[in-house]
Amino acid sequence: MSAPDAIDIRGMLRAIARQWRFIAGTSLAAALLTLGVTFVLPKWYTATAVILPPEESDLLSNMSLAQRALSKFPAFGILQDYFTPADVFKAVLASRTVQEELVHRFDLQKVYKRKSLEKTLKALTQNTRIKLNPDGTLKVSVDDKDPQRAAALANGYLEALDRFNVEKRNTTAHRTRVFLQGRLAETDSMLRISEGTLRRYQELHRTVAPPTAGSADAAAAADIMSRKLMLQVRLGVLRSYLSDETDQVTQVRQELAQLEHRLSSIPELQGDLLRLIRDTKVYEQLYLLLTAELEQARIRETMNTPTVQLLDRAMPPERHSRPKKGILAVAAAVLGWI
Repeated sequence: MSAPDAIDIRGMLRAIARQWRFIAGTSLAAALLTLGVTFVLPKWYTATAVILPPEESDLLSNMSLAQRALSKFPAFGILQDYFTPADVFKAVLASRTVQEELVHRFDLQKVYKRKSLEKTLKALTQNTRIKLNPDGTLKVSVDDKDPQRAAALANGYLEALDRFNVEKRNTTAHRTRVFLQGRLAETDSMLRISEGTLRRYQELHRTVAPPTAGSADAAAAADIMSRKLMLQVRLGVLRSYLSDETDQVTQVRQELAQLEHRLSSIPELQGDLLRLIRDTKVYEQLYLLLTAELEQARIRETMNTPTVQLLDRAMPPERHSRPKKGILAVAAAVLGWI
C-alpha cells in the first residue's frame, strides 16, 4: 500500500506568490466592503456608573476579603455560601423589580420595539452589565443607541437601588417602632405597678430607705435582669423579619444564655423589700433602654439619607462602543486572505 501524499508547503507558497495580486485584491475588497457596511450599521453607546462598596463592620470586611481570597481555591468551597453587602447590591440591581421600574420610566418597550414586557426585560438584560470589581466597587454599564439615554439608564439603576434600600430600611424601622411602642407601654404599666407596690410596702412597714445589706446584689441583679429583658425585646424585633437560623438571632440567643448563667450565680435576694426594690430598678432601666431604642427607630423610619455612595456618575459617551470598524475590517481582510 502506498503512503498518502504529504502536503507540499513550498508548492503552496509558490502558488500564493504567483497569485499575490488576486489574494491581496480579495483581502482589500473584503476589508473595504465590511468597512462600508459598518458605516450603515446603527451605532451603540456605552455609559458606565461606579459606586463604592456599602459600609460594613470590620468583621464583615475581613470575612469578605477572606472569602474572596479563598474562593480561588476549590478546597475552600465551604465559603461559597457567604454573601457580602456588595453581592446583595448586585442582586438588587439585576432584579426584575428594578428592571421593570426602568422599563416603565424610560418607555423601553417602545424604544426596543418589543410587543411584550418579557421581551423588553430580556433586551434590557442583554444591554446591561453589572460587575463587582475586585476592589469591592460596583460597575453598571448600559448599551443604547442614544448616548443620553444610555447614561440616564445607568444612573437610573443606581437611583432605583437607593430607593429600594431606603424603603427597606424605613419599613424595617417602622416594624421595630410599632413593636417597641407596645413593649414600652407594657413596661410603663409594670413600672407604675411596681412603684405603687413598693410605696405601699414602705408605708405599711414604715420603711423609708432600703437596708445596706444586699443592696449591691439587688443592683447587680437589676442590671442583668434589665439587659435580659432588653435582649428579649431585641429577639422579638429580629424574629419579626428574620428566621431563627440567621446569625443575628443566634447571637442574641447566646447572649441570653450567658445572662441566664450570670443570674444563676447571683445569691437569692432575701426579703420582700429587696425583691420589690430589685423589680423597680429592673423596670426603670428597661424603660430607659426601650425609650432610647424607640427614638432610634423613629429616626431610622424618617431617615432619607442616600444608601448608595456614588464614585463615578454615568456621563453621555462621546464615541460609540460598537460596531468596532477597525476590528471588523481587519477580520474581514484575514478571512478574505484565507
